[in-house]
Amino acid sequence: MNLKKFAVLAAVAALTLTPAVKANAALTGNVTVKWNTQAVGSLVLVTQYNGAPVGSHNAGAETIFPQLNGGAGACTASDTEAASGTVNFGNVTPDSTFATDCMEINAVDSQVVTNDTTGWKVSEQATAGIPAGTNFELCSYPNGSASFPFANGASLPATASARAAAVTNTSATACGSGGNPVFASGASTAFTLNTTNTNAFTAATPANLGEDYELVLGASAPSGAQTVTVTYTLTLL
Repeated sequence: MNLKKFAVLAAVAALTLTPAVKANAALTGNVTVKWNTQAVGSLVLVTQYNGAPVGSHNAGAETIFPQLNGGAGACTASDTEAASGTVNFGNVTPDSTFATDCMEINAVDSQVVTNDTTGWKVSEQATAGIPAGTNFELCSYPNGSASFPFANGASLPATASARAAAVTNTSATACGSGGNPVFASGASTAFTLNTTNTNAFTAATPANLGEDYELVLGASAPSGAQTVTVTYTLTLL
């Protein structure tokens, strides 16, 4: 009897010592989280952008350089605008024989803010008020880049004009020395300031596409006030 009793006790002890499966054992699973961030952008135009800091509007006088090409024409010496948004060449006088060139430096800075790294571009075109005929031309010249289009750089800080004289244009039907016509011969074709830039830019450090404007008066350009609208377009590609 004692042997049977001991055998039963041993069996009970063995059951008591057997490890049990934990009730709180770690069980794992996965969830996939997805989203698609949309490309957004903004475009701000600053005229007379040689302010403090460079890239902000200069409420003081911005220089206009004359190039008379041997003639007796005349340009206003500077452009003073209290607020951004206007480029005003003021009173200009054509010559009866030679073209008269009036270049306003630091005329327009196109400031781009975007998260689009797949590509974006800015284009420029005169859209209203273009004078008829071939007696006027408006030429755009880049600041901070050797030529249009602007380079696809890691940063595009505002760059003040390095020009100390007007570009020589002897005809009101074309733009010399790397300039692009904003309008020509009573017509306008959009051109790109930059193509397929793939860098993102924040409001603190926007992309800056700075330009000088040169107004070219052909010989005996007709009198009268002119008001041309130039439209800039930011396209997210």
